[in-house]
Amino acid sequence: MMGWFRGMTALAMAAALAPFIFFALLILTALGIVALNTFPLILAFVAWIMLSRRAKKEREDLAKRAPPPPPIDGPLPFPSESYTPPVHFDLLLEAKEEIGRIRGAAGAIADGVIAAQFRALAEQADAILAEVVGQPQRLGLARRFFSSLLPRAADLAEGYHRADRTLANEARRTKMLDVLYRLDAAMKEARETVSSPEIARLDADLSLLAKDLKDLNPTFTHAPQPILARVEQVVKSAKTKKG
Repeated sequence: MMGWFRGMTALAMAAALAPFIFFALLILTALGIVALNTFPLILAFVAWIMLSRRAKKEREDLAKRAPPPPPIDGPLPFPSESYTPPVHFDLLLEAKEEIGRIRGAAGAIADGVIAAQFRALAEQADAILAEVVGQPQRLGLARRFFSSLLPRAADLAEGYHRADRTLANEARRTKMLDVLYRLDAAMKEARETVSSPEIARLDADLSLLAKDLKDLNPTFTHAPQPILARVEQVVKSAKTKKG
């Protein structure tokens, strides 16, 4: 009787523990599968950390062994002005942007004669910049170029480009060619002087053309006076330093 009771007790305990054993084996099996799949990734991550630390240490050792740069004895290889931008750098940069506007519009104008004239103006403007790039005191000779001729030439190029795409007007084309020829001549004279009486009449024609094209190009926003003031400031500063 006692033996039968002990057997039933053992059977009951086994039945009670069976679910726990089953789920424990199931969890261990799942962990084993996950570990088997992720083990290569874990090894790769550990190897990457070790190699990164080693590379960092080698870079630090190399930096410690590198000799310091030798001190500069004697005069600099170039004048001190070569290491700083010129005082009139802002005007030169703005002029370069205007020349880029002219060239960009000329490349899109279908009329070959008009486009060639605008490209010639861009070449003249580049030549004037080359004259004044190292001599800010000469900006006084080209103040009209910076404040009026070049900005308005860029506005006219973009305005005519828009007119060229929308309508054909022979009278406007003839007037434009006349102004462009005289504008080219004025830019040639701008290297030495801009006091010619022809400049005043050219400015009037430029203003009329600008008004004629304003409805096609709403970006006629250049204000010559601030540029003139900046030119005067640069020229005065350059003369003071030279004196």
